[in-house]
Amino acid sequence: MNKYHLYFLVLSLSLLIAFLFGGSVFVLATGLILFDRCLFGRVKIIHGIEFTAISVMMVALRYDFLVSVFFCVFIMFLLPAGINTFLGARFITNKEFKVVRGFFGVIVNILSAVIISYLRNLDPLLIMLFVLLFAHSLYTIKGRFTQNNYIIDYLGITLNMIFNLGLVFFFHSFLLSIVV
Repeated sequence: MNKYHLYFLVLSLSLLIAFLFGGSVFVLATGLILFDRCLFGRVKIIHGIEFTAISVMMVALRYDFLVSVFFCVFIMFLLPAGINTFLGARFITNKEFKVVRGFFGVIVNILSAVIISYLRNLDPLLIMLFVLLFAHSLYTIKGRFTQNNYIIDYLGITLNMIFNLGLVFFFHSFLLSIVV
């Protein structure tokens, strides 16, 4: 068996396990993360477009906090890191792409899941607004402390907010249906 067959087998088993133990919302969120972190992130054309926030929101609204933590650590961090390590430097045109992302993003995603869990009775659009403001604030604070000449990416933040709030707006009824 060559490595591509093994890769396909591991990915298929991961999605099957996610479906059996998590359901269709978990599989959808996993698919969005794998698309974002393993395919789209390699060739990202428009800065600020990502599916992380919407995936965390879907999982946190549908499942409990422990499932959200599992999703943030294993599905959003370890699974893409393994796949990207396997793929290596192939197909990368995005100069900002990292094969393995930093653990700070996992912490931000877990804290975002906490916020979503507490705000689950609010409208999903408002929840997403709070989560995005929180996450961008944390990344800005981290940048200020870790980089000497940190410049806030206002264009990326604005595009990210518009994209994610647009996703929630257009899929509003779906997000409300998964909470039940």
